[in-house]
Amino acid sequence: MTNIKKRKIGDTDLEITELGMGCAPLGGWPVEVSDEIAFDTLNKAWEQGIRYFDTAPLYGSGMSEIRVGDFLSKQNRDEFVISTKVGRLIFDTENSKAVEKFKGQPLNKDSKFDFSYDATMRSFEDSLNRLKLDRVDILHLHDPDNSPDAFFHAKRGAVKAMIKLKEEKVIKAIGCGMNQNEMLSELAQLDCFDCFLLAGRYTLIDQTSIERLIPICEEKNITLILGGIFNSGILNEPSPNSYFDYSKLDQNWAENLATSLVRIPKDFETADYWLEKAYALQDACKKFNISLRHAAIQFPYANKIVSTCILGMTNTDQVEENVNLYKDPISSDFWEYLTSKKLLDNRCPLPT
Repeated sequence: MTNIKKRKIGDTDLEITELGMGCAPLGGWPVEVSDEIAFDTLNKAWEQGIRYFDTAPLYGSGMSEIRVGDFLSKQNRDEFVISTKVGRLIFDTENSKAVEKFKGQPLNKDSKFDFSYDATMRSFEDSLNRLKLDRVDILHLHDPDNSPDAFFHAKRGAVKAMIKLKEEKVIKAIGCGMNQNEMLSELAQLDCFDCFLLAGRYTLIDQTSIERLIPICEEKNITLILGGIFNSGILNEPSPNSYFDYSKLDQNWAENLATSLVRIPKDFETADYWLEKAYALQDACKKFNISLRHAAIQFPYANKIVSTCILGMTNTDQVEENVNLYKDPISSDFWEYLTSKKLLDNRCPLPT
């Protein structure tokens, strides 16, 4: 078994492995995954030493939670850390729109946003049933950046419910998962969060969280769980067909992002800007004979506010590849080269 180091979550007694498994793929995103492959992937992650698993009701309208629960409920409860999310309720329907995104999920299930206090309590209880567990370690508020109204209701309802659940000791840490730096910076002021699941804002290509969010997190000891470290695929293999922040890098990219509230693009942040930066990073990796994926996985850990990176994995080969890339350090010369070429923000700590 691989020795994967652990880091603490905020001021809690939780320690999680630096490499975590993101379980959205087990809900059928972006491709359908059978029950057998889902089990084998979870089992391989366990064999490789991964002990942190992140899921949500949204992923396959509960299918991911059910699969994760079927596996983890058979393991020693003190050996793993599990996180799930609130902010959406699963409901029965005859015309599920979720099947368009989550392949293979139940045809009669869908989800809807609801950040009220009562809905949060109900969502949490439903998650425990699907996970076959009596408690969850980290509970994340999920995507309150969906709209300004959602953010408002989340602060008034869901956050209060999460504080109550922590007081009742059925969760150990309160978190929030989203893509935006700005709203997380506001939520940090509530002084009740232990961690943030930040998607795509502290990565090899985008370190915008270093401007405001990370200093706030350092001040308040809010640790970061990083998702989306490949930024929707552009850090796998950049091309004119690449996606970045869930949208294709074409002439409509900035407009699509602005309407989705995933990020608020600055004037210079065009599709061409990001694609050119990705190509430059790729060329630098080739110069040092490493892969872009390798650099993307290694980069975040130099920042001590980062507790873990969660990677979506759809098969056992991906698990082994990701663990091997995590274990293999990259020369400091490479990171200094990226900084000298202004491909990394010079405020970011560099791996050594």
